[in-house]
Amino acid sequence: MTPAQLRQTQPALTCIGPGPRPVWSFRNPHPPRPIEPFDLFHPAVPPELEGLRILHLSDLHIERLRPRPAYLERTLAALRVTPADLVVLTGDYMTHPGDEPAALAALIRCASAWNSRFGACAIAGNHDTPGFLKSARIPGLKWLSHESVEIPIDRGRGKTTLRLIGSGFPESLLAASSPPSDNFSLALVHDPAQVYAAARLSIPIVLAGHTHGGQFRPHKSFAPHTSCDLPGAFASGIFRLDSTILCISRGLGSAFLPFRFNCPPQAPLYTLRRAEHAAQACPTLSCVRRW
Repeated sequence: MTPAQLRQTQPALTCIGPGPRPVWSFRNPHPPRPIEPFDLFHPAVPPELEGLRILHLSDLHIERLRPRPAYLERTLAALRVTPADLVVLTGDYMTHPGDEPAALAALIRCASAWNSRFGACAIAGNHDTPGFLKSARIPGLKWLSHESVEIPIDRGRGKTTLRLIGSGFPESLLAASSPPSDNFSLALVHDPAQVYAAARLSIPIVLAGHTHGGQFRPHKSFAPHTSCDLPGAFASGIFRLDSTILCISRGLGSAFLPFRFNCPPQAPLYTLRRAEHAAQACPTLSCVRRW
């Protein structure tokens, strides 16, 4: 498929910079919930990675008083029937000190449920304690902290390597991305504000969580609080800065308030596609697709 044909497959929600407000896609989520599939376009995707499926889990926020919340059970059921090539996790598996055993049990259940062809990698979030991270050594799950890992990929389109960059907490993509590599790179961060460092480092794709998509939205397109330096309009979705694509998941759990409003849980399932950017230049952080 040519780049022009790939661009035609992109949903009509695409926009860069000022323009009409895009439709928010979570109003009609695809089953099995909370998994939502999206095509993720970037011109640097090599042919060997075309069609690679990456399942993104973030912000479970398991608490000892609610060790098996309903959203976790729905997520486990969805994981069992959703094949992926790679599973990535971007932090906040627990909420408060003392939640470590419950969060670890939930993560073990997730690891036994997901179907990942090339393994799973995770980073920590600001709520995850050193004690939890020390105990969360789960077979098949690789933890990244200020480091990168080269993952061999062979999906029948030729052998290649995906470079996965994992920022620890406190986050430093500069430390995590050294030494440089010629392989296609994808970064895992918890706080999406790291997109500015990623753009300076020319990292093609960044996956983040932390905001919960706002968690409580008086209106579906208004997120008054995101626990992040980015404005509420950047609470969740796909964004672009220079040649870097930033994907912010709404996440799965909740914190501080034990519910969500106008902001359902989400586990994005990205399929990598090779296509030119919709606009040649993008010097400021701009919307590609909101959810």
